[in-house]
Amino acid sequence: MTITSPKVTDWQGLKPPVIVTVKSLQRSIPPDRYSQVYWIKTIGPVDHVVTECHPLKSWYFAADGRLLGGVDTGTWSQIVDIALDDYVVLSLK
Repeated sequence: MTITSPKVTDWQGLKPPVIVTVKSLQRSIPPDRYSQVYWIKTIGPVDHVVTECHPLKSWYFAADGRLLGGVDTGTWSQIVDIALDDYVVLSLK
């Protein structure tokens, strides 16, 4: 769990990303506003800059509100379990 909201310093895209907690999504991700959800794998320990994140290929909310999703980098794939207080990066359309 990250207490301070992480930052993204090197973003490839037309619009800057939105970084929110899973809890703030209120169990829905509006598909008309966001084009991609990114799981934050690592955050720098001092400056809270996101150093590695991966797009979720598919996602759903568990009954308790956690966000579960599949990550596939081509080299490895796994299902990630993102807690309510953890942050995700949302890419704007």
